[in-house]
Amino acid sequence: MSRRYLFLCSDRSSASGGSAVIYDMVFLLNRLGYDAAILHSSPNGGYPDYPNAVPSFYTRKVWKVIFRYSQPLEKSRKIKNRLLTRGNSIPPLIERPTDVIVAPEYMLAEAIEAFPGAAMLVFVQNPFGLMMSCHRAMQRGFSPQTAVKYWLGIADVCKSHLSMMGLVPSAIFPVSMKPHEFPYQEEKLKLITYMPRKRPWEAALIAEALNRRGKLQGYCVEALDNIPRTKVAERLAESRIFISLLHQEALGFPAAEAMAAGSIVVGFDGLGTAEYFNESTGIPITEGDVASLVHAVEETIAEYEADPTRLDTIRKRASQLVNERYSVEAFESGVKDVWAKVDAAL
Repeated sequence: MSRRYLFLCSDRSSASGGSAVIYDMVFLLNRLGYDAAILHSSPNGGYPDYPNAVPSFYTRKVWKVIFRYSQPLEKSRKIKNRLLTRGNSIPPLIERPTDVIVAPEYMLAEAIEAFPGAAMLVFVQNPFGLMMSCHRAMQRGFSPQTAVKYWLGIADVCKSHLSMMGLVPSAIFPVSMKPHEFPYQEEKLKLITYMPRKRPWEAALIAEALNRRGKLQGYCVEALDNIPRTKVAERLAESRIFISLLHQEALGFPAAEAMAAGSIVVGFDGLGTAEYFNESTGIPITEGDVASLVHAVEETIAEYEADPTRLDTIRKRASQLVNERYSVEAFESGVKDVWAKVDAAL
């Protein structure tokens, strides 16, 4: 019986860069000749607006582990959500002895408990989630080092944390936010955009301060939230400035997408995106320093209106770097090389 790779994925209905990458991985691996599928916790699991059909199944195993450790109020909420999502959109999983579980880093502890004895890989898109889940696993008496056959990461910050924690063997490859879908646009509007999802209360304070302080020089401030990816691309193409509100990231799609589109990115780098977000490609601000971020946006407006030369150079350089490093071609080449090694090692 051939080996099958089952990628655990959240059931969230809103857009998520991490979930999109998991879907991209499964689609690509099937194209390369591997047997791979998405594994949700609900029969109605899926990813909004994903353009390609990918094999999908569901199992309640991980859900039951999460439920077991939940507090009483949280258990009530989970039961309610489960009752509301009954359906038969994707089939139940029929397990095979040769299945390999590929767990996202934040599900590591739950995956070890839900699939005892199964061959397991961990796909690390966020080192902060990795550390929390490893700690959770150890508290429950599991050893991540012995339970996992291979560790996969997407960025330099993942590599350094895997090494620090002694999690081997490991391999790193770049993922893609599909920068070609955010083409560089030279001409911009007097528009400042931001995505509030990761830091909603800071986003609200920043927008209020910018509008109240009277230094916008005719610029409008707009949130990009709960809109289709195509609409996000349209607004980024028009945005001269993008406020980065990344939080505990390894890559951070919003800032990279904005750079690809030619926006001047000002804000937080999420602590993990130094491989593309630095002073040569944007205006990074110390993590959590909201006052400095507001001042930096105002200073960026003033500089651009006086002389745009330096900032135009920065945004062109940023777009070029993102398109080169995170292209679909780089992602597909990296996955192909790494998966050949992983498959041979199992």
